[in-house]
Amino acid sequence: MGQTKETFGQYLKHLRLAAGYGLRRFASLVEMQASNLCDIEHDRRAMPSEYLEPVAEALGLAQASQEWDKFFNLARKANELPADVQHVTRRRFVPALLRTIDNEKLSDGDIKKLIDEIQGRKPSRNATK
Repeated sequence: MGQTKETFGQYLKHLRLAAGYGLRRFASLVEMQASNLCDIEHDRRAMPSEYLEPVAEALGLAQASQEWDKFFNLARKANELPADVQHVTRRRFVPALLRTIDNEKLSDGDIKKLIDEIQGRKPSRNATK
């Protein structure tokens, strides 16, 4: 038998329990109705995008961590960028970067090397935005 893919709701519940929160206590912490949180954890309702960052932060997820990435990737709708990176597409050169990656047929390994190179560079004081 094949494994079923983990859903956002399952992952959210796992993270919540691992952080030691009961459903009602966590719902109160993030200012959400417990019934809505329950529906989200059972994949009967999508997490409203305005709750994603506050919930991730309340769960103690560190930005740019594997857990943060997984949280936002699982929360996204089909054919949509994760909510935490949608704003990046409005930056001047991002569409050109994405087209270049596509046109050059970069492999996942090539893209990973590019990410590693970017993350390893020293910040420049005179960098332009």
